[in-house]
Amino acid sequence: MPSKGCRQKTANPSERRYVITKEQLERFYAFKGDMDKWVLSQRDGRDDVLNGSDWTLIDKLVQRLKLEKSGFATMEYRGETERLLNKSLENAEAKKFAQGMI
Repeated sequence: MPSKGCRQKTANPSERRYVITKEQLERFYAFKGDMDKWVLSQRDGRDDVLNGSDWTLIDKLVQRLKLEKSGFATMEYRGETERLLNKSLENAEAKKFAQGMI
């Protein structure tokens, strides 16, 4: 079952991308990024808001933002992170929430 964040359909499959919503970020944040706790919390093995692919992408974004915050990220890395955030997050509200999670 697809989560509420969705993979956008395009004519070219290589151009498909995930769109992460603020609701998904809030779910990730509620579990403090602990995937085991999230999986164990699901009664029927599914979550209508988030799926494993969504979780993995959010985790990747969080790791990139943490590295930036540490001050060890290059300008090129920061630019790549910014492009990934803009491509992956639904809107400015989701982006602001993601940046505030760190």
